[in-house]
Amino acid sequence: MKRNRSWLALALGLTTMILAPATAMPDHALAAPTSIIIDGHGYGHGVGLSQYGAFGYAVDFGWSSKQILDHYFGGTVAATAPNADITVRISALDGATQTAVVHDKGALIVDGIAGGPWRSLVVREFAEGRYSVWGRVDLGTCPGASLSLEDPANGWTLVAPDLAAVTMRPQTDTVASPDFGDLVGLCEPTTGRVRYYRGSIRAVNSGAGANRTVSQLPVEQYIRSVVAGEVSWGWASKGGGRGAQALQAQAVAARSYGLAENRESFAKTCDNVCQTYRGAAYRAGATGPFVAQEFAETDAAVVATAGVVRRYGSEAGAIAYTMYSSSSGGFTAKTSLGFTAVIDEGDAVTGNAGHSWSATLAGSTIEAAYPAIGTFMGITVSSREGNGEWGGRVLSMSVDGSAGSVATTGSVFRSRLGLKSNWFQVRGAGAQAPAGPASDGCDGRTTSSLAGVTANSAASAFSPIAPQRLIDTRIGWGTAQLPLRGGCTLEVDPQLPDDATAVVINVTAVEPDISGYLTAYPCGADRPLASIVPAVAERIVPGTAIVPLNGDGVFCVYAMATTEIVIDLSGVYRTGEGDRFEPIVPQRRFDSRGGAVVQGGTVVRVPVVGIGGVPASATAIAATVHSTDADRDSFITIWPCDPVRPTTSVLNTSSGAAVTNHIQVGLDGSGAVCMFAQYSMHLVLDISGWFGPTASSSYHALMPSRVLDTREGVGLAGPFTAGQNRAVAVVGAGGVPSTGVSAVAAEVTSTDATRPGYITVHPCLAQVPAVSMVRNFADTVAATTVTGVIDSAGRWCLQTSVAMHVVVDVSGYYD
Repeated sequence: MKRNRSWLALALGLTTMILAPATAMPDHALAAPTSIIIDGHGYGHGVGLSQYGAFGYAVDFGWSSKQILDHYFGGTVAATAPNADITVRISALDGATQTAVVHDKGALIVDGIAGGPWRSLVVREFAEGRYSVWGRVDLGTCPGASLSLEDPANGWTLVAPDLAAVTMRPQTDTVASPDFGDLVGLCEPTTGRVRYYRGSIRAVNSGAGANRTVSQLPVEQYIRSVVAGEVSWGWASKGGGRGAQALQAQAVAARSYGLAENRESFAKTCDNVCQTYRGAAYRAGATGPFVAQEFAETDAAVVATAGVVRRYGSEAGAIAYTMYSSSSGGFTAKTSLGFTAVIDEGDAVTGNAGHSWSATLAGSTIEAAYPAIGTFMGITVSSREGNGEWGGRVLSMSVDGSAGSVATTGSVFRSRLGLKSNWFQVRGAGAQAPAGPASDGCDGRTTSSLAGVTANSAASAFSPIAPQRLIDTRIGWGTAQLPLRGGCTLEVDPQLPDDATAVVINVTAVEPDISGYLTAYPCGADRPLASIVPAVAERIVPGTAIVPLNGDGVFCVYAMATTEIVIDLSGVYRTGEGDRFEPIVPQRRFDSRGGAVVQGGTVVRVPVVGIGGVPASATAIAATVHSTDADRDSFITIWPCDPVRPTTSVLNTSSGAAVTNHIQVGLDGSGAVCMFAQYSMHLVLDISGWFGPTASSSYHALMPSRVLDTREGVGLAGPFTAGQNRAVAVVGAGGVPSTGVSAVAAEVTSTDATRPGYITVHPCLAQVPAVSMVRNFADTVAATTVTGVIDSAGRWCLQTSVAMHVVVDVSGYYD
């Protein structure tokens, strides 16, 4: 039997023990934990591009480097920059008392100074900001700092007695030479290595009395080493060669980052803290084999993107500060750099050990990092960023002990304890929860655990329900008055009979701060890849879905980005009663565009039965509703013309734009539905099937299965072009039988369209119906459930009005 939970209980799931807030001492009666377990996501700061995410989008999603960069650096555009010189501080020489260089072919010169060429040069400061230079022509050697260069017996000649800065380079321009012996070799005093750099080496004073060594070279030569140092050259061959796109994305990000930097007066950027720059090669001492730090595969990525950078706003904008890190963990970090945090599905690519990780920290280790706390007692997380699992990255926290608590940030704690990122949760006796509702990062909203849960695919019939609101987080209806946080799951019990197998719900994402998606599924099952609603930043976006229920009759809604949500119930599929379905070729039943707009606040009654093959016995319809030319943002309600209009909505409209949604709604006693528009707009209603006692098809719920993704070559390869009509098989896979199927229910998604457009789904007719199911804005994702007839070969045909990628996730079928 199903549990009969109250409305308050249905959304709360597991509770979390409330302990003292960060400003108070933990309960010292608790035993001091000997260790804690840290679970985390991501590796690095998480801002901007995820290197593993770029790799995942390239090999698993088939994205181009431009798509990758557009995703991570929204608000920037592709542009160009000249191949000017860049200056890079070499950190291995920080604090050194001299700068020494060698050249295998004895071709070194000092800018502005006659003499040479030299095989070895040494620069030493004799007064603050003043340098002397010595050289020799007979030997390539790295002298110790204590060696007297003034003593003629040691073989050194004074080249220049007094210079403010010194630039040393090969006699001829060998900056692009494939022979490392043509490059200037910099002596590293702490390692004994000689590292070979393209361009020149400079010795300068920092302006604060410190000696500094700088590599100066053209940007394109610099990027060769950076890309090779930041990502694996082996990625280029992965995914049938698609991995090369990740290397190209890294090249553009590295080029932009380096040019956007203005680190110091004497160097634009640096070699380790900024981005990895290891020169062209190194070797042990001044002889021996070279160890290359540049590779053909990463060089190819640099050449393929030569001169390309990202600029803010337009091609004339400033070069963007395109930060990146190894792994975002699935959600990039919030930043003030001019691009927003985004969901990062590519980061889950196989082989990314930073995507999810765990670490065990001994209490003694934490005590050593924070000696003021005394004996370690626990960790209290007091605020998080808000995106992703547990509520996202830790912003503020305290480390608690017998002697007191130390307030800190997640980033500082990560650095002191050597964690991979500041996106983590604490498990074990040391996990303390602050007072207040957000103690677990999900406000108590957690999914139930029922091993082996899947969709109940038993033959079911549809019973329409007068639309009723189940959840509204904005006012605390059916749940707490809090948004659903990104990475969190809300459990919903519609309190239906035991024979219910699926529900028809309309889920609305209300003005999230950043774009993401919502998905719904039977609680306890593995969360599907498919989304039912694309949550678009600062917009209200609804989506209808037919969602399977678990054995307890409940379903779960997962949010990838933090958002307010509204859930309305309009029907249920049951094994014991209801009406079967009769799919029809989509037909337009109402279109106000041939006359006056529907005035705001008015009701339009649309007769359905007795027209286009819908019998008088029909009890409900499946249809697509459209809004166009709305004079302001508003909503539409559709219901079976009862005298009392329900307070639910099926579509939220946008001023001047065209939007759509799928509905499955009951008819009134005369066989009609009513449509209400809050404000003036045109309305369109297209019918794709009817329910009734003479219909022939039962519904079978399925866990969503992806049958088409043109981004990845699933079903069809490559994007649709404008006006293109293509067929895709929607039966015979993912639980859909190969025979006996009359119609399929699926989520159809438009993505990567640069202009507003629409998708028409039909059973591969010679003449494409003049209807549409999915309408998209430019540069946004749009998704709508479609219940459509298949052709004799088990196919749908899809026609797009503009170029776009298309995704289809089958969630059930009718037989």
